[in-house]
Amino acid sequence: MNVPSPAALCCSPSSCVLVLTENQGAFTSPCYPQIYPNSQACRWTMQAPAGFIIQLSFLDFDLEEAPGCIYDRVLVNTGKTDVKFCGPTANGLTLNSTGNVMELSFNSDFSVQKRGFSVSFRHVAVALRNQKVTISHGNGQVTQVSGSVSIPTLSHLTLCFELERTGNKKKEWIFTYSDSSNNVALSLGSDKSGMKMIVDGVECPIDSILSSANFTSAMKPFCVLWTSSNGRVAAYFNGNYSSKSCSASSGHSVPGGGQFKLGGQHSFNGNIYNLRLWDYAMTLPQLNALSCDTVGNVIDWDNNHWSIQSSIAQTDTSLSCICFPHCIHLTAAAPTSGVSPPSNTPLTPSCDSPGLGCPGRNNTHLHGELSLQAYTHFDPPPRVDSAHRAKGSLHGVAARLKQKLL
Repeated sequence: MNVPSPAALCCSPSSCVLVLTENQGAFTSPCYPQIYPNSQACRWTMQAPAGFIIQLSFLDFDLEEAPGCIYDRVLVNTGKTDVKFCGPTANGLTLNSTGNVMELSFNSDFSVQKRGFSVSFRHVAVALRNQKVTISHGNGQVTQVSGSVSIPTLSHLTLCFELERTGNKKKEWIFTYSDSSNNVALSLGSDKSGMKMIVDGVECPIDSILSSANFTSAMKPFCVLWTSSNGRVAAYFNGNYSSKSCSASSGHSVPGGGQFKLGGQHSFNGNIYNLRLWDYAMTLPQLNALSCDTVGNVIDWDNNHWSIQSSIAQTDTSLSCICFPHCIHLTAAAPTSGVSPPSNTPLTPSCDSPGLGCPGRNNTHLHGELSLQAYTHFDPPPRVDSAHRAKGSLHGVAARLKQKLL
């Protein structure tokens, strides 16, 4: 007969029906590393912001073993799949959710106790579109376009981004593109003389169409455009298109093969999101139809296009393109750790229609990207031949019945 140790009898398990919203954390079975109590029914619900998945890792795992895990078990709901574990089978495994919610439940019966389990979890951004980036001020945290991205010579361009201000400065640059000789070839920012766009070393004052006052503490989308043939510079924001001549830039081109980075010698104080660059100047109808998930054909807001320090990337559930294509928005306020989750919390998609704030519905490329990254992974248990399995099962059942009758 299995007799609980004195330590286990003294254990007073705390609540194990919790909602966990931290971006990383850990939890254990009741009384771990002592043996867990009988008749436990625990449930941990891990919730990440929309556009993120949960990554769960079993650091230690030891439950009563039985065919089909019919006595003590851990059940992990990854979003589309329920995965059941008992014995030592989950030890060292890592699972990813298919959405932004994962649930782990633990049940024990009235006899045979083991050490239990210890797990860690963290939120993982499925794509860069789920993060905004702080425009850094050096200190080894420069955010720049990856060296694998080839920037061609540009005779016209459209560059769009979303920006929010966290502080004011007399000199502030949002981005800087330098040629192979480290000369500024393309930049946007302001100094004491006002807002300007630099194109191939030519300064184009643009205060009349875009000023630093337009950048506020609210994240807003902006586009700037330039055409070499007529030296015209344009800005598009709040649904309005304005342009002006910068004749000194006419006939110039932005040289290729340089380095694009966020900020500059005096960097803008704030966060940037969804920066994309195209090698043509969009028309007003194209700008009006532009959605947040339209891919930049030179630079895109994608992990493969950028080199970003994780310490300056931030999650934000209000980002315009965070909901594409599979996310769950918790319309009720998510309770904090230590609070039982509501049983009737409504779950609805956070985007109902395409547009500048929400993506189009038919972008199969991005759908595939998310589906491939948000997967469930676990190694199958070792194979056991049928004769040995039958023998083990009968032996286990007999031993079990004997224990329960004692």
